Amino acid sequence: MQCPFPCPTIASERDNMVKLRAHLVAGHQCLDAWLSMSRLVNDSRQRRDCLERAAVLAPENQDILEAYLESVIAVEPDNKAAQSRLNEIQTMRLLSDVKSTHFHEQQQARLLGDILVSIGAISPDELRDVLRVQNNGSPITTDRRLGQLLLRNGLITPSKLAHALIVQQQERSRLRIAPQVLGEFLVDQGYITPQQLELALAEQLRLDQKGQRLSLGQIMVRLNMISATSVERAAHDHQRAFWSKYGY
Repeated sequence: MQCPFPCPTIASERDNMVKLRAHLVAGHQCLDAWLSMSRLVNDSRQRRDCLERAAVLAPENQDILEAYLESVIAVEPDNKAAQSRLNEIQTMRLLSDVKSTHFHEQQQARLLGDILVSIGAISPDELRDVLRVQNNGSPITTDRRLGQLLLRNGLITPSKLAHALIVQQQERSRLRIAPQVLGEFLVDQGYITPQQLELALAEQLRLDQKGQRLSLGQIMVRLNMISATSVERAAHDHQRAFWSKYGY
């Protein structure tokens, strides 16, 4: 049984280690209790374990995930996966803190799962099932991404996932709530069409399933959509445009 957050049962017991442990031993999946225990324990490994359980219970909470990753690195300084994930989160936080009219917190693009349901790629029940799976396992692993879980379980094809990702990207661009990624920049600058981007993304997803990791630019060159020289020039222009636009 998962407790609400904050948990009324431990509202007055957050500094009582004995009561917190008893609450968890009783079978309660309590985010509040795990976070409270992470603040009370002195051992770095115990703190890591508490935050790992908290991160699993609140997979969308970036603050908790960041605290967990920091605790992992404190125990395992050479953990490259944790360091890479932490760097990614901190970079996205830096981007979201940029003061620009390009970002509007009042507007939000639809989540990938909602888009997949709306286009008939999956059912609401299938989305709920895969979201439950997404909440299990280590918060560090990359295969907990919704799209990858759906692909691995055979619920969607790479083409349908690519289409949904393009729809999401277009919504974000239209709402101006996130900086352009390279693929979107290539379309915006006329290097490729939206249809070509969708085909390239689908091919990238298909190859990824076979263990072949190629960048989107490499895929486009292989499909003769664009030359390698044009990709390099566009990547340079994209980077320069981004930093000049946000005052860096």
